[in-house]
Amino acid sequence: MKTLYLTDLDGTFLNSNAEVTETSAEIINRLISDGLLFSIATARTYATVIPLFEKVNLNRPLALMNGVCIYDPVEKKTLRIHEISRETGKEVQELFSKFNKHPLFYFEHNSKMSVRYICLDNKHIESYVNEREAFFNKEFIEVPVIDFDTPESFVYIVTLDKKENLEEIHKGMCRIKGISCNFYSDNYTNCHFLEAMRSDVSKASGALELKDMLRADRIVAFGDNINDIPLFHLADECYAVENACNELKAIATGIIGSNDSDAVARFISRHFYEERQKNNG
Repeated sequence: MKTLYLTDLDGTFLNSNAEVTETSAEIINRLISDGLLFSIATARTYATVIPLFEKVNLNRPLALMNGVCIYDPVEKKTLRIHEISRETGKEVQELFSKFNKHPLFYFEHNSKMSVRYICLDNKHIESYVNEREAFFNKEFIEVPVIDFDTPESFVYIVTLDKKENLEEIHKGMCRIKGISCNFYSDNYTNCHFLEAMRSDVSKASGALELKDMLRADRIVAFGDNINDIPLFHLADECYAVENACNELKAIATGIIGSNDSDAVARFISRHFYEERQKNNG
């Protein structure tokens, strides 16, 4: 029986400094060399995931951007991408404009991601963009208008701000056909992320794609926030880290240590060898 171990990153596998620790990297590398099926289900793009995992021998496809993108870290290419319709994109933009807000719009073409925006309307999203430009060389492009009629795939919408500044927009987004939303607290600031993707896409749909591609029989998942809920409902076993939100803990198979104690890597190590011993009977 083949088990796919699938982990969220921020607040789960990464520590509070948004790092993969030496200990976690060593454990996962040893397990991968011993046959572990290990992958990632995260809201991050490949531009930030790959540098963070430079010390880990990732050898399986990854579910990125909450399932929007299935990415091969070995060949360094996008395997699958799930588009939002242009019409839906324009409707989202009109909604934000009513509140004098401007999110980030993500486009993908030939395994290259670019992000466009009209303006950075608050200091939190400005810091978000500046950090990713400085440390991950992500491409953010300021434009006078968002052009949805391009050969590129329009795939994702993101903004970050104080919760109270986004609540009404979130309600409006939930009424737009063709998209689904995540609205949750950021692990590193006192703000909230508002993300949108195509309505049939989530970490759960990404996990199913990985399960099928890797011919796995079951999924053991790890997470910390409400955007992990669909994944937890899908998984055969699901474990929340100690620092996870209460909503996720309530549906978890169990609670493990915090993201600052290498809890996911240590738990996978125990679980993997215990399961192997049972299967070998």
